[in-house]
Amino acid sequence: MAQNPPSNLKTPHKYQVWKLAPEDEPRRLEATAPSSRAAVKTSTLADLDTMLLLYRAGRSMDLSAASKCTLPGGQSADCTTQKVSSESIQLVYNPPSPDAPEAPRPSLRVGAPVSLNVEDVGSLRGVLTSQNEQGFQISVNQESRNLVGTRLAHIAVKRGIGIEATGAIKTGAPRIQLVRSACEFTDYSATLRKGVIVNLSRYDALIRASAAIIPPLGSRIVLRGREWHGADVISAFEIGFVVQFCIPFPEDKFSKDLLFLDTER
Repeated sequence: MAQNPPSNLKTPHKYQVWKLAPEDEPRRLEATAPSSRAAVKTSTLADLDTMLLLYRAGRSMDLSAASKCTLPGGQSADCTTQKVSSESIQLVYNPPSPDAPEAPRPSLRVGAPVSLNVEDVGSLRGVLTSQNEQGFQISVNQESRNLVGTRLAHIAVKRGIGIEATGAIKTGAPRIQLVRSACEFTDYSATLRKGVIVNLSRYDALIRASAAIIPPLGSRIVLRGREWHGADVISAFEIGFVVQFCIPFPEDKFSKDLLFLDTER
C-alpha cells in the first residue's frame, strides 16, 4: 500500500501528500477527500490550444455583443448576447430608441429557425429553445458550433481569460491530445466516474465531465488505466476540472498513446 512520507522529509510540492505505490503495485491507490489548505498559489492555463478545446467543447462565456437576428417570416430584431457557448446563446432585445415607439416583441415558437450575426463571432444559425419578455435562447446548429467555439477561444485569449488553477501549474509545459481521450477515474467517495481528457502535460490534465460529477476543489482522484495515477483537483468550472498529478509522468512514458481506461473498449 502507498505510505505517508516520513515527517522529516519534504514533499516536492504541497499537493503531494502521498506518493503513488511502487511500480510492482500500481493499482493499490485510494482517492482522498478534500482538505483545507492555506496560502494557495494561483496559476492560469490560457494558451490558445487549450482555449480552443474548451470552447469547442461547450464552455460558456459571459459576452455582451451586438447581434442582428433574422426570425421566421423575415422579421428582424436587434439584440445583445448575454451568455454564449458553442451549444447555446442567450440574447436580450435591445430597448427602442427614445424617439421611436415601442414595437411589440416578436411571437416565436420553440423550434423555430433563427439566423444571427453576432459581433466578433460571425454569422450562425440555430433554433429557438425558450423565450420571455426580455429575450430568448437558441440552440446553435451543429454546423455553426465549431465557428462559435473558435471565435470564443480567440476572444478569451485576447481578453486574458483562462482557467485559474490553485496549484503550481506548469503553464509552459508541452500539452498533448490523446488518441483515446475517454477516461475513467475514482473520486474521493470511491465512486467510479467517466470523463474526457481534453489535453494534458506531464504535470496536469484538463478533463471534461458532466457538471453533476465534477469532484470538489482540493479532492484527490485516481485515474484508471494500465497503471493508476493519483491527482489533485486544483480547478473546477462549469464543464470540467483540472488535476495535478501527484508524480509527473516521466518523459519516456509521456505520449499520445496513454490510456486512462481500465480496459480497452
